[in-house]
Amino acid sequence: MDLRELFSEIFPGNNLPRQQVSSITCDSRQVKKGSVFVCIKGSMGDGHQHITHALSRGAQLVVAQHDCKIPNQLIFQDTREVYSRLCAAFFGHPSRKLKMIAVTGTNGKTTTTWLVHHALCTLGVQAGLIGTICNKIGKELQFPSKYTTPDAWELQEMLARMVKAGCNYVVLEASSQAIEQKRLYGCNFACSVFTNLTPEHLDYHLDVESYYQAKKKLFCQSSSAAVNLNSDYGKRLFCELQSQDENNKMPILSFGTDTQGDLIAQDVQIYSNRCECNVMFKQEEASAVLHLPGEFSVENLLGAVAALLRCGFPFQKSVDAVCSCKGVPGRTEVCVSDGKITVLRDYAHTPDSLEKVLRSIKKFCKGRMIVVFGCPGRRDRMKRPLMAKAVCENADLIVMTSDNPREDPIKQIFEDAMPGLYPAGKRARIIEDRTQAIVWALENSRPGDIILLAGKGHEDYQVLKDRTIYFNEKELVQSLFHTIKDGI
Repeated sequence: MDLRELFSEIFPGNNLPRQQVSSITCDSRQVKKGSVFVCIKGSMGDGHQHITHALSRGAQLVVAQHDCKIPNQLIFQDTREVYSRLCAAFFGHPSRKLKMIAVTGTNGKTTTTWLVHHALCTLGVQAGLIGTICNKIGKELQFPSKYTTPDAWELQEMLARMVKAGCNYVVLEASSQAIEQKRLYGCNFACSVFTNLTPEHLDYHLDVESYYQAKKKLFCQSSSAAVNLNSDYGKRLFCELQSQDENNKMPILSFGTDTQGDLIAQDVQIYSNRCECNVMFKQEEASAVLHLPGEFSVENLLGAVAALLRCGFPFQKSVDAVCSCKGVPGRTEVCVSDGKITVLRDYAHTPDSLEKVLRSIKKFCKGRMIVVFGCPGRRDRMKRPLMAKAVCENADLIVMTSDNPREDPIKQIFEDAMPGLYPAGKRARIIEDRTQAIVWALENSRPGDIILLAGKGHEDYQVLKDRTIYFNEKELVQSLFHTIKDGI
C-alpha cells in the first residue's frame, strides 16, 4: 500500500507520493525502512522525543501533533486515533469483513468471550477469539496473548489473519485501557456486552467515574448493546444509552437474574461443578445447565446468550450452544478433586471478584474453605487491604503469598494488605513463596474442604523483580496432591 492510499480516509484528497509503506508503528525501535512513525504522547513517554531515532532507522513519514521542523511530516490533533485508523487501513480494514462482538466490564470478560466463541464454533461458525487467556482462530489454532486487548497494529494484523482463515465472527475482550488509548479505533462492533463495574485500574484511571466513562466509550463504536442489569453501573449505562436521541439510539438487550430485563434467569441452582437455571426471553423458555459453578456464572451465561441474540441467532440454539462449554481455563477451574478435597483455581484478583467467587463457593462447600491469595505488584495499592478483607470475611483458613510482585517489595505488599487481614488472627498465615503456600494449604486440608488458589487463574508464570519464571498452579497441584495427602 502506498502513502496516498493509506491516508485516503484520514486525509481525503491528499497528494502524498506513491511510495510504498512497509509498516505503521508508534515505537521508534520498531521502525524500518519505509515505515510511517506516529508520535504518541503517553504517561510513560512522548514519541515526539524519538523522531530523530525513527528517521535514522528509515522512517519515510512522521505523524505528529505539532510542527516538528522536519520536511516529511503530517500534523493531526489526535495521533492515537490516527495510529489505530492507519493500522486498520494498512491491513485493508479487516473488521469491515467481520461481525465483531466486544465484551467489557471489570469481571466476567474472559468467561463471557470464551463462552460466546465456543458457542459460535458449536453453531458451525468460523470465529476468532482475542482475550486474556489466548487468541484463537476457529476451534484449533491457538496462540498466546500479550495483553487483554492488543496494540492497534497487532490487533489489525490478527484480524487480517482471521479474515484470511475464513472467520466470519470475532469475539474480543475490550479493556478500559485499550478503549481509553483508542486501540479499537477503526473497528465497528455488531454488539458490545457490558458485564459489570467495580473499582479497578484506578492507578490508571484515577477514579471510578473516569473508569466508567472509559468503558462507556466502547458503545459509541457499536451497532447494538447487551447490558447486565444486576450491576448498578449496568443500570446506569442502560438508562444513558436509552436516553440518546433517536438518531443515535441503538438496540439494547438487557439481562439479569431477577424479574427485570429482556433476558432473565430464574430458579437458579448452584452446585460444586455447575449452575442450573431457567432462561426466559420474550415468550420462550429454555433450561440451562452450565458446567461452571458460581452465581456469577449465570450472569456470564446470560451475557453470552444476549450477544448471540443480538447477532441474530435463535434463542434455544444459543442457550444450548453456550451450555455445551465444559469449562474456562483458570475461571473457577477444578485443578484436582478426589471426592474428599477439591482444589480450584480462579483469576479473581479484585476485592469484588474475590468476594463474589468466595461467597459462591461457600454455598456448596461442605467443609472449610482454604484460600491462597496474593496482591499483585505495580498495581493499585488501595485495593490490597480490600482484597485481604474480602478473603478474611469469607475464608476459614487463609494463606497470603506472592502474586506477580514485579518491582514492588513483597514486604510492602504484605504491609499494605495487613489492615484487611488483621481480624483473621490465627486463621491467617503469611508464606512468601507461593509453592510453599500451596503445600501448606494441601497439608492442612481435610475431607470436605475446598482450596481456592486465587489471583493467577490461567497464568503459567510468576513475574518477579528481575525475571519471569514458569509457574503453573494446576500442574503444581496435580504433581503434589496425592503425594502430600497420601502421606498424611
